[in-house]
Amino acid sequence: MSEQAPAVTGPDLAAGIAVAGVSEGRLLAGHVGEEAVLLTRRGNEWFAIGAVCSHYNGPLPEGLMVGDTVRCPWHHACFSLRTGQALRPPALNDVPCWEVEQKGEMVFVRGKRPRSGAQLVSRSSALRSPESVVIVGAGAAGNSAAETLRREGYQGPITLFDPDPDAPYDRPNLSKDYLAGSAPEDWIPLHPPDFYAERDIHIVRNLRVAGLDPGQHRIRLDDGSTYPYGALLLATGATPVRLPQGNSSILYLRTLRDSKAIIAASASARRVIILGASFIGLEVAASLRARKLEVHVVARIVVPWSG
Repeated sequence: MSEQAPAVTGPDLAAGIAVAGVSEGRLLAGHVGEEAVLLTRRGNEWFAIGAVCSHYNGPLPEGLMVGDTVRCPWHHACFSLRTGQALRPPALNDVPCWEVEQKGEMVFVRGKRPRSGAQLVSRSSALRSPESVVIVGAGAAGNSAAETLRREGYQGPITLFDPDPDAPYDRPNLSKDYLAGSAPEDWIPLHPPDFYAERDIHIVRNLRVAGLDPGQHRIRLDDGSTYPYGALLLATGATPVRLPQGNSSILYLRTLRDSKAIIAASASARRVIILGASFIGLEVAASLRARKLEVHVVARIVVPWSG
């Protein structure tokens, strides 16, 4: 997912800042050149990493420091202060990491460290593991599982199955910025195609898993074929509840194609009714208001009786 970097704020950390100005555990927002940097310390240890969460540009200096990690205040992604590595979802990508040098009563943020080798397929350690891993679902969860397996050193075949021809991509954008018209389509993919090739992760699209045979360690696909696995992970997510009556004026939101269909329909529409007032329903409402549509949200709300 690509996003515009926010404007940098705070002191120029390359020019140095007084040690006394950074109390232990304080998350200081600064910059090195045009890049936003978070500076903090724990005891005599200093840390400097990118100040912008790689998930949705959340401000990490407004987050929470826990040990040698920082948690994003928006969606609770977690990053290592030592390496910049993304440790917990929803963030998938690491943030940059800088060298820090203390000289007397001043501290300076120096050159950026090279990207960690943990981002690439690890061949350094052989883990006791299944012969292969099949992941059903190539959404954010399935994608993260495949990426983590490689990061942790798993060397066997990894295959993701998803009937969506566009997966894996950033699904929240379908109801937010992309639907509102404020984000281009190139924000949608979670990673470029060569990311998966470099990590030897195989993605099978346009085929749906129709059944499981745990005894034989096989999945059955909707074209009648089967596929073996050593270990199986189900990461299929959820689908919208569909109305018993269907017609062309009723649209659902689950996939990139669904979002495109809503955008196309909004071009000639004046009024829209949204069934459901969950996060997704209200995000869609806000996005379609940004497209100047009249929006009505319908939901069943249970009011507790206190009589």
